[in-house]
Amino acid sequence: MAIGPVLARLDRALSAVEAGFVAAAMAAASLLLFVNVILRYVFLSALSWAEEVTMYLIVWLVFVGGSVTLRMFGHISIDLLPLALPPGGARRLKLFVSCAMLIFFAAFFYYSGLHTLRVMTTGQLTPVLEAPMWLTYLAMPVGSLLMGIRTAQILYRTASAARDDASRPSTLAD
Repeated sequence: MAIGPVLARLDRALSAVEAGFVAAAMAAASLLLFVNVILRYVFLSALSWAEEVTMYLIVWLVFVGGSVTLRMFGHISIDLLPLALPPGGARRLKLFVSCAMLIFFAAFFYYSGLHTLRVMTTGQLTPVLEAPMWLTYLAMPVGSLLMGIRTAQILYRTASAARDDASRPSTLAD
């Protein structure tokens, strides 16, 4: 079995999990905020834990959503230089930027993982729910791992396209 179809299936599965999580977390946070506003201003009695849960859901949304956005090339970028470069130069720039991003996400994964473990060993709890605080901090290494996977995909696709272009015979139209 070729590696390409396996990677494509893994990509689809990861994308489905990410999109499902982001949709569910966004819906839950929105519903919880809406219900809490109604309870607070109509019935003068709010849920004490709603703001805390919403805040932690948004933290997870930011990190997992960053991976979804990276996969769809939705992050803000300045494309003046790549547009000014010839195709080969633009591809090399994309490879360089992808490598730099991969190094950043690897470092962020490592240090956020250490921090999450440190918080886990302290036994720190959230203020209202008294849930383990490390569950919130876990969003950082999980999100950086997901974004690192997406960056590796971009790097692989860019390198594959460069390899394919290099193996193609050149014509006068090129």
